[in-house]
Amino acid sequence: DNQRRSRARKKEYVATLEAKYQECQRMGVEASIEIQNAARAVVKENSRLKELLKKVGLVDEEVD
Repeated sequence: DNQRRSRARKKEYVATLEAKYQECQRMGVEASIEIQNAARAVVKENSRLKELLKKVGLVDEEVD
């Protein structure tokens, strides 16, 4: 009886750990997507700012 309860507790513990692991993986994927989106936004904004600087007379060498 003790062994059965011990195995049941262990099985429940492992299932809990697996669920936590899967949640962490999901959160990692979401964070990665957010970082990629933020990086794209920064690249886009930098391009717009460079264009604005060119319009006011700065050349590429001065901008980079």
